[in-house]
Amino acid sequence: MGIGGLDKEFNAIFRRAFASRVFPPEIIEELGIKHVRGILLYGPPGTGKTLMARQIGKMLNAREPKIVNGPQILDKYVGESEANIRKLFEDAEEEQARMGINSGLHIIIFDEIDAICKARGSMAGTSAVHDTVVNQLLAKIDGIDSLNNILVIGMTNRKDMIDEALLRPGRLEVQMEISLPNEDGRIQILNIHTGKMRQYKKIAPDVDIRELAALTKNFSGAEIEGLVRAAQSTAMNRLVKATSKVELDSQAYEKLLVTRNDFMLALENDIKPAFGTSTETIERLMLDGIIIWNQIISELLDDGHLFTEQVRSPDSSHGIVSILIEGNPNSGKTALAARIALNSNFPFIKMCSPDDMVGFTEPAKCQAIRKVFDDAYKSTLSCILVDNIERLLDYGPIGPRYSNLVLQALMVLLKKEPPPGKKLMVLCTTSCRQLLHDMELLPTFTTVLHCPNLTTAEDMVAVLQAFSIDSGNSKSCFSAAEIRQIYEMTKGRRLSIGIKKLIAYTDMAKQMDPSVRTRKFICKLEDEGAIHLS
Repeated sequence: MGIGGLDKEFNAIFRRAFASRVFPPEIIEELGIKHVRGILLYGPPGTGKTLMARQIGKMLNAREPKIVNGPQILDKYVGESEANIRKLFEDAEEEQARMGINSGLHIIIFDEIDAICKARGSMAGTSAVHDTVVNQLLAKIDGIDSLNNILVIGMTNRKDMIDEALLRPGRLEVQMEISLPNEDGRIQILNIHTGKMRQYKKIAPDVDIRELAALTKNFSGAEIEGLVRAAQSTAMNRLVKATSKVELDSQAYEKLLVTRNDFMLALENDIKPAFGTSTETIERLMLDGIIIWNQIISELLDDGHLFTEQVRSPDSSHGIVSILIEGNPNSGKTALAARIALNSNFPFIKMCSPDDMVGFTEPAKCQAIRKVFDDAYKSTLSCILVDNIERLLDYGPIGPRYSNLVLQALMVLLKKEPPPGKKLMVLCTTSCRQLLHDMELLPTFTTVLHCPNLTTAEDMVAVLQAFSIDSGNSKSCFSAAEIRQIYEMTKGRRLSIGIKKLIAYTDMAKQMDPSVRTRKFICKLEDEGAIHLS
């Protein structure tokens, strides 16, 4: 076919929609069969929907398909949008009237069909225009004078926006999700896009297609093509000399070779998958790493690993596992959630943070949250990190006030099972457990993990040792003698401080006079209320 990773989908479409068109018209007439007249291809951008639609026409020996972008149909003049729909079917109508059952196949491809076929009544103000366009298309596909020599192929990234009447049998009855390719599919796509280079020996022996397929989790077909193009550009750039004018190496043809390093550079710097992992964003949440200052922290990470394996397991009865990590402010909840997320090594890991939604209206915020979950459903294994969930709910203690619209959206999404074959882990953090209990959000979580404050001198010493001068840490501050002095001054006293706050004070202590550093450090903690004076 020339389309990598879509063999299963194409076979299913062929069985449903094309098997009847291969037989002679006389047999079809005797059986009284009506051909399938509509196909809907839906899925993420760049997965090969348009390519498959074109390939379908070639395989059926049909004439060149008419390809129309949805917005091109719409016209500012009354009745013109409907007329544009009718014009697309004129050739098929004329040929069927002239040739009857011997008429050839006419393929009409609607790209971004959701632009013209939104659910009727869903668009305020302009709904009448869109409604009549939908009605006209329904009449042409499956009306009184419906045609048997047409095949309408609609393509969209948003199946949920399309009018339901268009999706029933007799209209766009074959609906196929064109999802992100699996590893075997990515191998096929890479082989297609590197085929010419192998033929002319322009690809180095150290390029391993299987390795690249493993490294391109959740890449779409278009993104894989872009990766190959970026690697080729890097290889060609080595042979270009840019001085006062651009010159090409005289032996460029012989020297040109795309190497493994070119692909690695493209992966690192040029092409990032739309449905991949926000590694840089999540790594910034734990700049100081994870310090195992108490056995409790190890146990929390172990629990996170167990829930990750539960999501990964094919025998799991639930497609979604939601974990709430709660604790006092600055106790390190977000860093722990980030570590569990990255340790999962899921192909899709995304952050849903109130930082990205400052100034959003309630509907816009709900839409942004919904999009993160919808994107996650496109991957076989996904992890969403929802940080500071009370801020996402617009909670304010004075009032109190919160967004009920966002609350209801989260309650639905945290309970909603992903599509079949998809697994999702949601990690949320909060400093207001009682608030979530009062809002009845707490029962929606699979489990609740508690992240505690440091409460003993031994806990504090464990953290300070990670930042000691002997540790080699860039934030090193206290010597071993100073740490022992701090331990003696705090031993047996009541402590309660979050690790994030302690690290901030440790960083501040670097600026203090070494002769009074330990005493002043303890005084600051006492002023903070972290160390009780009694």
